[in-house]
This record gives sequence, structure tokens and C-alpha cells, in this order.
Amino acid sequence: MSKLSSAKKDMSTRANSKASSKPKMSNQELKAFGILMAWAFPLFIGVIAPWLLGAGLQWWTLWVSAFFISLSLLAPNLIYFPYKVWMFIGGIVGFINTRIILGVTFYLLIFPIGLILSAFNKLQYKNKCTSHSNYVKRTDKLTKKQLENPF
Repeated sequence: MSKLSSAKKDMSTRANSKASSKPKMSNQELKAFGILMAWAFPLFIGVIAPWLLGAGLQWWTLWVSAFFISLSLLAPNLIYFPYKVWMFIGGIVGFINTRIILGVTFYLLIFPIGLILSAFNKLQYKNKCTSHSNYVKRTDKLTKKQLENPF
């Protein structure tokens, strides 16, 4: 009976350790992410986006920057969850951008080339092969030396 209860405890601790285990990131990587967000967020959200949209500078983004700098210097472990959210959003944006870029490349580059080749009857897969085989008969006589060292 005690073996059964100890086995149950062992299984529950393994399940809890697997569920709560997350890939550890080093403090250096989290600090680098915090510093990146400290300059990139105000630059893109506070300066470039308002400039493109014709709005004024967004000064509140400097508070976000100060928040990221303070966290990256004092407690980089607290940046883990914003990092995970940012990577999740980045994965979604990357998935969408890949499809857009590949679609645009296909319809603006590959599809027109196919139409042009088709219009000039230059598609290679439509050429009919006139011979029955690609085998080429040799006309020269092979010597014993050539057969011993074929390459």
C-alpha cells in the first residue's frame, strides 16, 4: 500500500514539475530584450507612427521606456512574460507577413514570367522529346587503362 501511495506522489510531483517548468532564459537575454524595447517602442510608436499618420509626438511612450529600463536593470525576470507575449505576437505577424510576401512575389514576378513564356511558346515542359532515349553511344574504343581508372 505504501508503494502505491509513494508512486502516486511521485507521479503527481512529476506532472507538476513538467507543467510548471518553462524554458529558462538567462538574465542577459531578458536584459537585452528590455533595453531593445526601451528604445524601439518609443521610436516606432512614439515618433515614426505618429509622423506617418500626421499626429504629434507621443510622449507617454517614454514612460513605457522608463518602465522597461528599470525592469531590465533591477529585475530582469519580470520581463519574461512581456517577452513571451511579444514573441507570440511576432510569430503571428511573421506568419501573416510570410504569406503576403510570398503571394506578392508569385503574382508580381513568377506569374508574369510564366505568361510571357507561354505567349512566346517558350515553356520548356511543353517541348516534345524526339528521341526515344537519352543514351549516347560512344564512338571511341575504351582501353584497359581507362576501364581501370574510370574517373
